[in-house]
Amino acid sequence: MRKRSLPKQTKQRIWELDFLRAVCVMLMIFDHTMYNFAFVFGRAWFEASGSEFYYNLWQNARTYWTSPIREFVQPLVVIIFCSLCGISTAFSKSNLKRGIEVAVCAVLVTIVTTIMDTPITFGILHMFAVAILLWTLIDFICRHDKKKTAFTCLGIGFFIVFTNMLLMPMYEVNNQIFVDNNNWAWVGEFFYGNPYESFSADYQPIFPLVGYMLIGASAANVLYPNKKSLLPWLGKYDWYKPINFWGKIALPVYVLHQVVITVILALISFLFITKGDFVVI
Repeated sequence: MRKRSLPKQTKQRIWELDFLRAVCVMLMIFDHTMYNFAFVFGRAWFEASGSEFYYNLWQNARTYWTSPIREFVQPLVVIIFCSLCGISTAFSKSNLKRGIEVAVCAVLVTIVTTIMDTPITFGILHMFAVAILLWTLIDFICRHDKKKTAFTCLGIGFFIVFTNMLLMPMYEVNNQIFVDNNNWAWVGEFFYGNPYESFSADYQPIFPLVGYMLIGASAANVLYPNKKSLLPWLGKYDWYKPINFWGKIALPVYVLHQVVITVILALISFLFITKGDFVVI
């Protein structure tokens, strides 16, 4: 008689990590959609139609973009996203491959955005690639010892974050130093906005963001030693699955979402509002 083969066990994902990542992705999509309304389509739609609705949409998007709420939430979302990336990195068995894949995506983003005359020279994908490959190097040096890797990541992570904090007075006293000198682009306090708009349209500095990623990686072994959810009772009945889907595909969504949003809005504009004009071309 043939032995019955046992069904393969599927890897159990930690639902709250995908959920938090999905929330960050959704907020990012909302943020960039508001950017399009505020600085690309809003004014053109109002001028073409004279509609009060489009005027309010344009002005509300501009108000949101400079609002205290966004100034507080946007960096917080980035920190959470970086920390989640760190935790995922500590769980992954193929970070070298993962880091190279993210680096390739980052290069493609740079090429496409340069062609579109809004070059992203060092955005969040570039930063993630550096962080993942740095973790891979640390893990290799520590000979794949989880505890040594975690302590090393924690030390380097805090060093990066606190070094950046020491530089904050320089931003407060003379932000123009950083605006005029792109040699400082590897370090930057993103709480003060983007001082390198001429260097990179989406600027996400190594200091402090790689630090948050390494701290997240070091926390993974403490928070999830058994790689199981901390909140299994809250995850009952699979209510989170429609949201978590977006957390599982966060990388392709990040790479493609702005293009998709822009194309959709450009088509709406061409067909219904600024007929015959895509606005962005």
